[in-house]
Amino acid sequence: MQQFLSNLSRRARVGFALGALIIIGVGGGVAWWAAHPDFGVLFRDLKDTDAAEITTALGQMQVPYRITDGGHSILVPEGAVYETRMKLVSQGVPKGGSVGFELFKDSDYGVTEFAQRVNFQRALQGELERTIDAMDEVSTSRVHLTIRREDLFAHDGDASKASVTLAIKPGKHLDARQVVGIQRLLASAVEGLSSDAVVVLDGNGTVLSAHGADGAAAASDHMDEQAQLELQLRQKVATLLHRALANDDFTISVDVRVNYDHVKQVRERLIAQGKDGNGLLVREKTGSTGRAADDSDPDHAKAGSASSDREVEYAHGREQEEIVQAPGRIERISVGVVVPSLMPEAELFKLSEVVSAGLGLEASRGDRVDIASIAPPAVAASNPPHALPPVAGKPAEIVENDRPQVPAASVDSRLPTWIYLVLGATVLVVASLGVTLSSRPRQRRLTAPEREEALQRLRQWVSSVEVKS
Repeated sequence: MQQFLSNLSRRARVGFALGALIIIGVGGGVAWWAAHPDFGVLFRDLKDTDAAEITTALGQMQVPYRITDGGHSILVPEGAVYETRMKLVSQGVPKGGSVGFELFKDSDYGVTEFAQRVNFQRALQGELERTIDAMDEVSTSRVHLTIRREDLFAHDGDASKASVTLAIKPGKHLDARQVVGIQRLLASAVEGLSSDAVVVLDGNGTVLSAHGADGAAAASDHMDEQAQLELQLRQKVATLLHRALANDDFTISVDVRVNYDHVKQVRERLIAQGKDGNGLLVREKTGSTGRAADDSDPDHAKAGSASSDREVEYAHGREQEEIVQAPGRIERISVGVVVPSLMPEAELFKLSEVVSAGLGLEASRGDRVDIASIAPPAVAASNPPHALPPVAGKPAEIVENDRPQVPAASVDSRLPTWIYLVLGATVLVVASLGVTLSSRPRQRRLTAPEREEALQRLRQWVSSVEVKS
């Protein structure tokens, strides 16, 4: 090897050294890549208890893992993500921090009745928590039950009660129907529990079950419904104005007053019947009374007094009317529109009638439409930002250079490790080839005397060969 290197020139030895370094680097990179494969997400959005349980199970399975996202995500080699996940699920990992009916799997026969009742309540609470946690909007939940116990001597005990605390995922929302569904879920799973006796709270302690089991919306839901109705009316007005005006330089404001009171009215009145309207004659009784002549007055000088009585019974018809007004009645609609100042009064009046007819407004109810023609204030800036026209009740977006600002999409620029290795090896190979080619000796061109000398030698050689032949 030493003799081989000594026979090489300096540039050749440099090229050989670079080639050896390239081979060693590529081999080391391949070995490192094989020892450090790409990792994929096994579980994310984990609680601390679930993450600790999963890492313990992975350590027992001798599966390499990484913990990211502040301990809320666990990564494993990308090729073993699904296999590892199935193995953990088959082992019941993670359990979700709740103990279910597997609590009775290894029960002791010497447990007292009170301990068995406590274990049953814990298991039932855990199973309900797992069911509620399966909802897309719920991150975690806690269920507390107060189960009624039948007593031999006390039959009139308190009914069963329950409370549920929910941790909602960011950006999610539970509507009234989902809260009612949670109430009915607990009422169906616990004996003697009614849905009205289930209190549902969010992570901030706000009561979500501020409605009955019939699904009547809470105050926040009322506001959402009112805002949705106002948005629909605003879209209708925007469509009408878009057809009537040359441009979309207008502003719309809609206010709807909704009454959510549940009102029940019962009215009862008599029905006039009979000839005189007093009613139908059912029974009539007439009686008369009088005093006979006294024996002391044989000539009947004193007249006897007489009287008559009449009893009449009528039947009257009754009409009963029961009116139930459902919550969510519209009491008043107010619409305000601001248009450019170039419109005359006649067109404003006609436009007001069109908007009122398009929305179905009722003057008797107090609905009104006000359309004002107001000139916009002068803009002091030389290059003011342009605003997109408000369409469908959405606020205008400020843009620059007549182009809307679109938020850049978050793109994951992370590339696999083997791409970096291939690029590095390619760069090293190209550099080695360049050094090797540069180390080769260049052919020098002969001068005129040297060419003449070489030509003379060639002629002498040719003549000597001819003489010998």
